[in-house]
Amino acid sequence: MSPALLLAALLGAGAAAPAAAAYNERLIQIGVLHGVRLLTVKPEGIYTLLDAAGRWQEELLPYKDYRVTIDGNGMVFGPYRMQGAARLVSRDPGATVLAGPGRYRGSLIVRPAAGESLSVVAEMGEEEYLLGVLPREMEPGWPREALKAQAVVARTFAYYHLGKYRKSGFDLTSDTRSQVYGGVGADTEAVRRAVAETRGEVLGFKGQLLDVYYHACCGGHTADYGQVWGSGYAPAPLRGVKDKYCPKSPLGRWSVVIPKAEVVSALQTRRMIGGRLRGLRIGRRDRAGYVRTLKADIGGESVVVGAEAFRKAVGPTVLRSLRLHSAKLRRQGVEFTGTGSGHGVGLCQWGAKLQAEAGRNYEKILHYYFPGSTLSVVDE
Repeated sequence: MSPALLLAALLGAGAAAPAAAAYNERLIQIGVLHGVRLLTVKPEGIYTLLDAAGRWQEELLPYKDYRVTIDGNGMVFGPYRMQGAARLVSRDPGATVLAGPGRYRGSLIVRPAAGESLSVVAEMGEEEYLLGVLPREMEPGWPREALKAQAVVARTFAYYHLGKYRKSGFDLTSDTRSQVYGGVGADTEAVRRAVAETRGEVLGFKGQLLDVYYHACCGGHTADYGQVWGSGYAPAPLRGVKDKYCPKSPLGRWSVVIPKAEVVSALQTRRMIGGRLRGLRIGRRDRAGYVRTLKADIGGESVVVGAEAFRKAVGPTVLRSLRLHSAKLRRQGVEFTGTGSGHGVGLCQWGAKLQAEAGRNYEKILHYYFPGSTLSVVDE
């Protein structure tokens, strides 16, 4: 069940930030490692090792490497043999623990997984989590108001999707299926201030959390949530808006040539199509200018393919956006020209940066991309 919203402060030009409202942050569990055969854990401070039921515990030595493996009789954690999961609990709020390549603050859960492997889950407060997300999802050197807007959207996303991966034993992933979370180490003073100055703040609509998203650059118009995710419906703040700022960004216009063989392979995502590629052109666009279908002449057929499936097949870093201007068959392949980068839904990060550089604060930036939404504090 999603957290409730407290203090429905309408976003607008003069809206005051609701940071003074009561807020008790939620603990959140992030799946950070999966399918690991051998794990080294090093507590950097005072940690207690507990069994899954919390009935057995041992104090771990600070800065000692503990080798963790699985065999037919359970999990071996350094000198200790355990049945089921192990939990490392910090006795010092500032302590960190190394687990494989990552460093984490808070508790760490190590579990046996399929095929005698291990999975690792980091558990921490929501605000601590954001310190590990913000510098991975937006350049930490970008303007303060852009970072604050990103913090609100990232916090809203996390609260809305809490428990999405509960069957896997955690709330969210640490990769792009959720938000990129990298643990401790990349946060800067600017990141810490952006999180602290928006503490607890989320976006809502009609008393409910918004299912918000963000992307690198919309190229002039953000996308309709319902068009991109296939639901056909989007609440008013998620229907897409014209953006006069981001076309000035480095991603404002681009072109790429994709070899014919790769295009043909991508066209075959739904069914086998044979023959020579004779042409490819843009089919249906939505009202924001994003291409939703492509028309291909291949062999003796003319076929219509979904643009989203095509982009996924060729690679979203190759075909940066579906806000395409043209698709033309060339000798060496198909040349696509377009604007923007990403799915286009919600906050445009480059637009937010340029708005912040123009002197607009984070409330105005959020109102720009999510018109009619409310800026509220989560009530746990």
